[in-house]
Amino acid sequence: MKHAAAILTLSGLLAAEAAAAGDFCTEWAYHSAGSEARLTERVPGGEHCFLANGAVEAAASDTVTLYVLTARNFAGDMDEQVFVRWWDGTMAHWVMGAWVRNVELDAGNGFRGQPEEGAVTADLWRIDIPPLVTRPGDNFYAIQLKGYRADDAEERYLLCRAGGDFSRTNRLGQIWSASEEFDGQDWKMIIRPEP
Repeated sequence: MKHAAAILTLSGLLAAEAAAAGDFCTEWAYHSAGSEARLTERVPGGEHCFLANGAVEAAASDTVTLYVLTARNFAGDMDEQVFVRWWDGTMAHWVMGAWVRNVELDAGNGFRGQPEEGAVTADLWRIDIPPLVTRPGDNFYAIQLKGYRADDAEERYLLCRAGGDFSRTNRLGQIWSASEEFDGQDWKMIIRPEP
């Protein structure tokens, strides 16, 4: 009987976790599948790539601009924010993104082959990392999708590489995790010192 009770308890916990996770939509979240896609894939309906300068190197005086796609109302009934966690080699900086516009995706005008049928309204976000945040050398970043309300917050992280038990891949090929422990899974930028 102990085993049956343990199985029922575990089943209940998994169902509750799935229900809570069901309110937070990661299926339409996208910055880059791997490292190179951010350099070549254009934002749906836009002129810029997901890494706007189109190179993994930038001068120390440059602003680095990133674009992120999310589902509309990705955090369910919570308020939404998009951040980048930028690691300059010595410390983390949190930079907030700004909502740009809605993006309509359908089977005839989709992104990465999605949606296969029907239509989806996505949101496009822009994050500008100013030169005062970057440092010459290797810099690393991950995207944080955040839902919040007065008594609660929930986060997901968009990553370059899978790792650990918490990584998943969505329908667009974007790796994401609910864990804040993502060392070695984030994207790399090289900041060149000024001559």
